[in-house]
Amino acid sequence: MKSSSEGVVARPRQGGGGAAAAAPRQALGAPENPVAVVKALPGRKRAQPAPVADQLSAAFEGSQVRAHDVVMKGVSGRALTRLWESTLGVLPTEAVLKAIGVSARTAHRIKSDPDKPLDSRTTDGIYRLESVLAMAQEVLGSAQAAHEWLDTEAMGLEFRKPIDLLSTSPGADAVKTLLQRMKYGVYA
Repeated sequence: MKSSSEGVVARPRQGGGGAAAAAPRQALGAPENPVAVVKALPGRKRAQPAPVADQLSAAFEGSQVRAHDVVMKGVSGRALTRLWESTLGVLPTEAVLKAIGVSARTAHRIKSDPDKPLDSRTTDGIYRLESVLAMAQEVLGSAQAAHEWLDTEAMGLEFRKPIDLLSTSPGADAVKTLLQRMKYGVYA
């Protein structure tokens, strides 16, 4: 038996219900569900969460149904502000806001009242961008490489920049499919 510190990754338990399901992750706070200990595959690096995705990813972890509930309820404007500020200087601001589905003026308005919950459309845009950022970081190995890749034309996306496709679900699916192919070395 291996020592308890080798190859262990904490993941939230799925299932359950009650108060935790009614208030998804206590409005982006730390997960309230107990964590299950899962052994990592030998020889594999553990996936590190994207630096931007701290509280937001905690809210979306677990089941897709919980992610749906969080999107429908909306997250606070702080999630947009944090994402927007973390990509300043590394991704074009206009492209980030377009991917989320808000104008610069709306983003400034949200920034001035960060505690106000965002609508489900904006929350969905944030979720879409966050999930692609996390996946790109996992596949490419670093946040910097992920940001550079998102802003570079990709042959597998008909020479479009991945960031430009994230404003729609089909575009985000195409980007995620390409990342999956890259992860497993299938480019054709």
